[in-house]
Amino acid sequence: MNTRHGAKDLLNTIRELHQIHDYSVLLERILHEARLFTQADAGTLYLRNNNRLYFNYIENDTLFPDGKSEDKFAYTDQSIPLNKKSLAGFVAMTGQPLLIDDVYKLPPHLNFSFNPEFDKKTNYRTQSQLVMPLKGSSSRVLGVIQLINARRGSGVVPFSDSDRLHISFLADHAVLALEKAEMAREMVWRMVKVSELRDPNQDGNHPRRVGEYSVVLYERFAEARGISLAERTQKKEAFRIAAILHDIGKAGISSSILAKDGHYTPEEKLLMYRHTVYGARLFPNPVSLWDRMAREVILNHHERWDGSGYPGHIDVDAEPIRFTKGKMGKEIPLSARIVAIADVYDALTSKRSYKEAWDCRAALQYLKSKSDKLFDPELI
Repeated sequence: MNTRHGAKDLLNTIRELHQIHDYSVLLERILHEARLFTQADAGTLYLRNNNRLYFNYIENDTLFPDGKSEDKFAYTDQSIPLNKKSLAGFVAMTGQPLLIDDVYKLPPHLNFSFNPEFDKKTNYRTQSQLVMPLKGSSSRVLGVIQLINARRGSGVVPFSDSDRLHISFLADHAVLALEKAEMAREMVWRMVKVSELRDPNQDGNHPRRVGEYSVVLYERFAEARGISLAERTQKKEAFRIAAILHDIGKAGISSSILAKDGHYTPEEKLLMYRHTVYGARLFPNPVSLWDRMAREVILNHHERWDGSGYPGHIDVDAEPIRFTKGKMGKEIPLSARIVAIADVYDALTSKRSYKEAWDCRAALQYLKSKSDKLFDPELI
């Protein structure tokens, strides 16, 4: 694992954090950078929600040495109670950091204790910990960073006071970046909500799931090709937002058409196709990576590998809208090829008013059967 040292690296990292707009990408980066500064073997980032702390990201070089994308989400469905009995809970409740040399040698008079269940299940040996609160602008604790097993050479050592100061400074600025990213995320979801209000068949969580699936697909693709972490982080951020916005153009489609179960007349089908164009028009003259990818995905996520999709090679701004033969193969932008797979997978595995949900295996089998026809075979 690479490391960070000194004030210059810390200031550069903080500057980079403030340039990240995607909330989920930012959380992952905060944990990763905290580990680099302290040379921690492992770490967990918890987020507070009501009366519980939820595992949001985990990293562990001993258990997950390859750092694959699926490992980061391995425990994200788990949570712990928000109370002073656990190390993370104590920090969240009190707002005070903890610096512990060996969690198995805590004095018995303390209110909190270490839960060894994870170590027992994985044969991992937790020793030193640095646990830091993430405090919002109102001093409310939003989450907790838990860093595990500082390493120097081949051995585990205690975290130092210097580590504590570095991570305290990093956490303070990370929260400012998180609050800014949260505002951007809320604006995106307001845009999505507009299209949902017009589509009674739309599952409110569909855009979110398509965003998550698209990010995982992109990470697999990027990891296999040795794409740098910096580029992956930047692209992943844009992928998630673009995928979430893929159906935003439905806000311009009649509710009577959106309410149908997919059995359209030829005229209705052409009207439905327009949502790709209407959505793309929301991003005229795109300059930023976000805007470019959003426009690409919105316009092209219904294109198909064999050219059977829509809207084809079209002038987005022209009136009347004239659809042409669909784009084929790698004429379709990578971002749209990825989102097309994620969109269809979620549509198949989700219950709708007119169909039951498919199980995951059946949905994956369908995608494989359509590889090289509807979908990029390299991505399936």
